[in-house]
Amino acid sequence: MRDLEKEVLLQHALDQGCNVWVIGDVHGFFESMEGLLGQLELEDGDWVVFLGDLIDRGPDSFGALNRVQATPNFTTVKGNHEAMMVENFTERKMSQPDMDSLLWMKNGGDTTVTSYVRHFSGGKGFAHETAMYERIRLDCKWINSLPTHLVLDRWRLVHAGYHPEQELDGQDDEQYLWIRGLFHRTKRPVDDRRTVVFGHTPTAGLPGYSTRDWGRVWRSQVQLRDGRPASIGLDTCLYHGQVGPALLTAFNLQTGETRQQQRVEA
Repeated sequence: MRDLEKEVLLQHALDQGCNVWVIGDVHGFFESMEGLLGQLELEDGDWVVFLGDLIDRGPDSFGALNRVQATPNFTTVKGNHEAMMVENFTERKMSQPDMDSLLWMKNGGDTTVTSYVRHFSGGKGFAHETAMYERIRLDCKWINSLPTHLVLDRWRLVHAGYHPEQELDGQDDEQYLWIRGLFHRTKRPVDDRRTVVFGHTPTAGLPGYSTRDWGRVWRSQVQLRDGRPASIGLDTCLYHGQVGPALLTAFNLQTGETRQQQRVEA
């Protein structure tokens, strides 16, 4: 699903010389997200586009979702973790978990649930359950309205990527939200005119990179006709606990500049 109106606004911003910053997977590290946003020196007309996975793993998924929803000129594509939240963060599944909800919890959903509970209890017990589930319902409705990818004149913005053998605008969520190796290893551009900017897979796990490359932006060796990389990976992995930098990355579509924020939270 695309958002044609949002694509027009983003392209107009670029055509007018404004900055459009694309930010990789936040994963609930709200303070780190705020630190990076503070580096961007945003001006009127600038935009920030997140690549999905605002939630899970870090301590304040509620804060990250709220910030993006509440801020003009901020937008996001849907990530696989948002999709899991919609499917599993319901009153019924919280009281009677099934295998899918347990899998979501194991993959970071537990921290998202905790962030909502903390916000709606004020740290003093679980006193506002009705209000919490109403907010969850509204947040999930918003998530369901999100595009799975955004297509501009020179860029495609997507959470995971594209199946290289399928029509780009006719794929399903399994590709846009979940694909990994087939997209990463393709030997030709999936779009001859546009660089694909994506998250989802930590860049240390992308072709040619290893754990020595924690925190590095990944650029495909496959090139477009104009010499730009066919794809750019921005999930520099804010949540890992290995030796090496844990960084959140922003990439400027107008200038090609990158800025990074070291994880603030413990």
